[in-house]
Amino acid sequence: MDDHPFRDGAKAALPVVLGYLPVGVAFGILARKAGFNAFETGLMSLLVYAGASQFIAVEMISKGILWFPIVLTTFFVNLRHLLMSSTLSVYLKKSRIWTLGLLSAQLTDESFAVAVSDTSKILDRPFYLLGLQITSHLAWISGSVGGAFFGSVIDHRKYGLPFALPALFICLLMIQIKGRDHVGIMVMAGIFSLFFKWAFPGNWCILLATLFASVIGMVIKLKVQGSKLKNSSASALIGEGEGGGE
Repeated sequence: MDDHPFRDGAKAALPVVLGYLPVGVAFGILARKAGFNAFETGLMSLLVYAGASQFIAVEMISKGILWFPIVLTTFFVNLRHLLMSSTLSVYLKKSRIWTLGLLSAQLTDESFAVAVSDTSKILDRPFYLLGLQITSHLAWISGSVGGAFFGSVIDHRKYGLPFALPALFICLLMIQIKGRDHVGIMVMAGIFSLFFKWAFPGNWCILLATLFASVIGMVIKLKVQGSKLKNSSASALIGEGEGGGE
């Protein structure tokens, strides 16, 4: 691993950038139709930087809904960030609180997925995460402003831009699947998500499915580690027995 973590992080952001540009364009188009100008659209992407929440907020604003329900909805939609930021903090124990705060503010689902795909790259390397997140953020702002500027000449439904975000998540999910256990947890997370979507209104299904799938994944991981430890201990005892017999 070289001495340029920020550059490494920026390179790792390429899949996110390729997804954020079309999704940002789609957001910019919708924001412009809701009455935002290009500056306001870019400012929202700079300060809020939460794709799903921005889409929801623009839709609510276009319908004349007051600010408090918008803020409350954004808060609940983004509760999953508590889980993601707490997960990453384990790998950044040497970082100062202001560094963790900055990284948490820049965190998104996609940058989190890239970061945890290889945790050795983020272990006590806050600048790697910063490179990943800032590069992704710039792509999101660029796409948003571009969509606001040129949205009138782009038929976003014709070019499939609304599907860009789900497609990005599918690609990032494939990167993280490294064994049968991962496939099983992925399937269970999908089942939990569908069940909770049916059982509870709103976006609670995201948070609840994440919690349940994470707990099951942790249990499976602990069992696998325990099994490996027992096997290694048994092998060591057999080796000692054979050595004593000689």
